Amino acid sequence: MDEAQARIEFREIDEHGNALEHHLGPVEEPQRRAALNPFIIGLWVLEMALAIAIMVIINEAMTPFNSSLGNPMPIAYILSTMTPQLLQTAALILATLLFWHAWQWQKRKAQK
Repeated sequence: MDEAQARIEFREIDEHGNALEHHLGPVEEPQRRAALNPFIIGLWVLEMALAIAIMVIINEAMTPFNSSLGNPMPIAYILSTMTPQLLQTAALILATLLFWHAWQWQKRKAQK
Protein backbone atom coordinates (compact mmCIF):
# COMPACT_ATOMS: atom_id res chain seq x y z
CA MET A 1 0.00 0.00 0.00
CA ASP A 2 2.92 2.34 0.61
CA GLU A 3 4.06 1.88 -3.00
CA ALA A 4 0.62 2.81 -4.28
CA GLN A 5 0.52 5.93 -2.17
CA ALA A 6 4.04 6.92 -3.24
CA ARG A 7 2.99 6.91 -6.92
CA ILE A 8 -0.12 9.01 -6.51
CA GLU A 9 0.34 12.54 -7.81
CA PHE A 10 -2.15 15.36 -7.88
CA ARG A 11 -2.11 17.74 -10.82
CA GLU A 12 -4.20 20.72 -11.66
CA ILE A 13 -5.99 20.72 -14.97
CA ASP A 14 -7.50 23.50 -17.02
CA GLU A 15 -11.04 23.56 -18.41
CA HIS A 16 -9.98 21.39 -21.37
CA GLY A 17 -8.48 18.62 -19.23
CA ASN A 18 -4.85 19.50 -19.96
CA ALA A 19 -2.42 19.19 -17.07
CA LEU A 20 -1.05 22.50 -15.85
CA GLU A 21 2.65 22.92 -15.21
CA HIS A 22 3.47 22.50 -11.55
CA HIS A 23 6.35 24.41 -10.00
CA LEU A 24 7.99 22.79 -7.01
CA GLY A 25 10.23 25.77 -6.28
CA PRO A 26 9.75 28.03 -3.31
CA VAL A 27 6.54 29.97 -3.35
CA GLU A 28 7.22 33.68 -3.52
CA GLU A 29 5.24 35.56 -0.95
CA PRO A 30 4.48 39.17 -1.77
CA GLN A 31 6.21 41.71 0.41
CA ARG A 32 3.64 42.84 2.89
CA ARG A 33 3.94 46.01 4.81
CA ALA A 34 4.02 45.73 8.57
CA ALA A 35 0.68 46.56 10.08
CA LEU A 36 0.72 49.42 12.53
CA ASN A 37 -0.36 48.52 16.03
CA PRO A 38 -2.75 51.23 17.28
CA PHE A 39 -1.88 50.49 20.91
CA ILE A 40 1.83 51.10 20.28
CA ILE A 41 1.01 54.33 18.44
CA GLY A 42 -1.15 55.35 21.42
CA LEU A 43 1.71 54.59 23.81
CA TRP A 44 4.10 56.74 21.75
CA VAL A 45 1.59 59.61 21.77
CA LEU A 46 1.15 59.21 25.54
CA GLU A 47 4.93 59.17 25.99
CA MET A 48 5.31 62.41 24.02
CA ALA A 49 2.46 64.03 25.96
CA LEU A 50 4.06 63.03 29.26
CA ALA A 51 7.45 64.36 28.15
CA ILE A 52 5.90 67.69 27.17
CA ALA A 53 3.87 67.82 30.40
CA ILE A 54 7.00 67.18 32.46
CA MET A 55 8.83 69.99 30.67
CA VAL A 56 5.92 72.36 31.29
CA ILE A 57 5.73 71.34 34.95
CA ILE A 58 9.44 71.85 35.48
CA ASN A 59 9.22 75.24 33.76
CA GLU A 60 6.29 76.23 35.97
CA ALA A 61 8.08 75.00 39.07
CA MET A 62 11.10 77.17 38.30
CA THR A 63 9.03 80.35 38.39
CA PRO A 64 8.76 81.91 41.84
CA PHE A 65 5.68 80.96 43.81
CA ASN A 66 3.14 83.78 43.81
CA SER A 67 0.92 83.19 46.77
CA SER A 68 -2.09 85.36 46.95
CA LEU A 69 -4.73 85.54 49.64
CA GLY A 70 -7.41 83.96 47.44
CA ASN A 71 -5.22 81.09 46.28
CA PRO A 72 -3.40 79.50 49.24
CA MET A 73 -1.85 76.63 47.19
CA PRO A 74 -0.28 77.82 43.91
CA ILE A 75 -0.65 75.66 40.81
CA ALA A 76 3.13 75.45 40.43
CA TYR A 77 3.36 73.67 43.78
CA ILE A 78 0.68 71.17 42.80
CA LEU A 79 2.37 70.49 39.47
CA SER A 80 5.80 70.09 41.05
CA THR A 81 4.44 67.48 43.46
CA MET A 82 3.15 65.44 40.50
CA THR A 83 6.51 65.44 38.67
CA PRO A 84 8.06 62.30 40.28
CA GLN A 85 5.07 60.16 39.40
CA LEU A 86 4.95 61.51 35.85
CA LEU A 87 8.69 60.93 35.41
CA GLN A 88 8.33 57.36 36.63
CA THR A 89 5.33 56.75 34.34
CA ALA A 90 7.16 58.19 31.33
CA ALA A 91 10.25 56.06 32.04
CA LEU A 92 8.13 52.92 32.41
CA ILE A 93 6.27 53.56 29.15
CA LEU A 94 9.51 54.30 27.31
CA ALA A 95 11.14 51.10 28.62
CA THR A 96 8.07 49.08 27.63
CA LEU A 97 8.09 50.53 24.13
CA LEU A 98 11.81 49.89 23.69
CA PHE A 99 11.46 46.26 24.82
CA TRP A 100 8.46 45.79 22.52
CA HIS A 101 10.36 47.17 19.52
CA ALA A 102 13.38 44.99 20.35
CA TRP A 103 11.13 41.93 20.60
CA GLN A 104 9.49 42.71 17.24
CA TRP A 105 12.91 43.24 15.63
CA GLN A 106 14.18 39.93 17.03
CA LYS A 107 11.04 38.13 15.82
CA ARG A 108 11.43 39.53 12.28
CA LYS A 109 15.12 38.66 12.24
CA ALA A 110 14.38 35.07 13.33
CA GLN A 111 11.84 34.64 10.51
CA LYS A 112 14.39 35.48 7.81
